[in-house]
Amino acid sequence: MKRPIALALSALTLTASLAHAQEEVLPQAPSNEELIERQTTEGMNKSMEKILKQHGIEWGIFDKFKPNRCKYAIQIPDSVTRGTIALTFDDGPNPETTPLILDVLKAHGAKATFFILGSKIKGNEAILRRMVAEGHQLANHSYSHPNFHELSSSRMNSEISQTDRLLRTVGTPRFFRYPYGNSTCSSNELVSSLGYVNVGWDIDTCDWAYADGQVSDKENATCQAPQSLRRDYAGYVANAVAQTNGGVLLMHDIHRNTAQSLDRLMTMLEQDGYRFVSLTDRNIFPKLNRR
Repeated sequence: MKRPIALALSALTLTASLAHAQEEVLPQAPSNEELIERQTTEGMNKSMEKILKQHGIEWGIFDKFKPNRCKYAIQIPDSVTRGTIALTFDDGPNPETTPLILDVLKAHGAKATFFILGSKIKGNEAILRRMVAEGHQLANHSYSHPNFHELSSSRMNSEISQTDRLLRTVGTPRFFRYPYGNSTCSSNELVSSLGYVNVGWDIDTCDWAYADGQVSDKENATCQAPQSLRRDYAGYVANAVAQTNGGVLLMHDIHRNTAQSLDRLMTMLEQDGYRFVSLTDRNIFPKLNRR
């Protein structure tokens, strides 16, 4: 049995399953290099899964080894500071919902980090300028929201660099977050070489699952919302925050329900004694701000 296990462990450098559902973005057509790389990876994964099953081993048990193979970007390098919350929003800007979120943040005197998709910047530059003017941090979330597990090195570079150039016409981005949280050792090295710091999250607020106001049975397999909170996004997040006593929250400024629930959520958290902080706060996140 040692041989299939050894093969499986070596294959882990080519695959990971860290993901969360987000808005679907149509990617650019893959190059021949990417298609070959993708087919090779998928073929090896299927072969390894077949070998393991023949020996009564489930492929999924090797998930626990993945963080040891590489420092995945979903991890936060700084420990959670008790009683503090950093608000982060992915996949925008959205001309309808992002301004609503900015209004709520302003009313609460809170600063947030917005992980921007380069493909959504054109025509929404005024929203980005407002973010900067009101003290929020612009961050890079790639150009077209691809899965970095399926990209060649050149495509990874293009996804990050395209958005970097666009963001720098408005502000100075420091942080990068992978679409779906999917990183690799080589992509982490690339991100660092481009001057960025990887940022993950402590709490996935599941706002993608609450986009229509309630969580379906299928989506709740991931979110694990109690029955009493499956129609209450703000209550679900407040309950999740209580489990960790704070941390970095992952949200999306593209969902109307997120925008409409944010004021109530922030009010609930404030009443529970939490304080909103920025990822740029060196006292709270010294490792994120070492550069």
